[in-house]
This record gives sequence, structure tokens and C-alpha cells, in this order.
Amino acid sequence: MRKIGSETVSECPCEYALRYIGGAWKVLIVAHLTQVKIRRHAEIKRLLRGITPKILTQQLREMERDGLIQRTVYAEVPPRVEYQLTAFGETLRPVLEAMYAWGKQTQEAASRPTLTTNANAGGTESQRHSDSGCG
Repeated sequence: MRKIGSETVSECPCEYALRYIGGAWKVLIVAHLTQVKIRRHAEIKRLLRGITPKILTQQLREMERDGLIQRTVYAEVPPRVEYQLTAFGETLRPVLEAMYAWGKQTQEAASRPTLTTNANAGGTESQRHSDSGCG
């Protein structure tokens, strides 16, 4: 994934957004931080089954660098580190809500038995690209 700030010619806004939340884990980290405002590293790791400590640390550092989360270290023994969304990170809440609604709707539709398939359910290829502003 490219770093925030690297530019491409006529970059799609979707591509720009994915620079912040691309990958399998960042969206899930944001989702867990919207449910409970402050979480510790071990707590996030428990919630994200399958993530390694190294990848979690890497993802959290990238998100901190990009301004999505704030990391607070307490001078205690053992040290306590907490993560929370910044105001900028909170702007992802409507995006996550839309993704959740779409996923739930699609999941329910996929679980219903169908006799025929609707080949044009998502619109034509040109409609999908023009609606998203990318293409």
C-alpha cells in the first residue's frame, strides 16, 4: 500500500480513501473503536481473530501516522497503551454504517433460496462506474 501523500495522475477518490483504510484489518480496527471508544492492544488482538501481533502493531502505527487513531501511553509498570479514534477517524463512522448495511442486506439475500438469478441486480457496468465517480 502506498503512503498517504504519494500522488498519482487523476487518482480516483475511492483509491484515495483506500490508502487510509485499505487492507483486511484497518476497517475492523476502526469498527471496534467505534463500538468502544478506548481499547488496549491486547483487547484489539483478541477481537481480531487471526491477526498476528506484528501485523496489528504495524496497522496501528500506520493508522496513527495517518491521523485516524490516537495512541496514549501511560507511565506505569507494566506500561499501559490505549488507542482511540481521532476526530478524523470518527468521520469513517458513516462509511462503516453503510458497509454494514450493505453487508447485512447482501448476506440476507444470499441466504434466501432463489429460483432465478437477476443478472442485472447491481445495474449495468457503466452505471456502477458512473455512480461511484470512478472509472
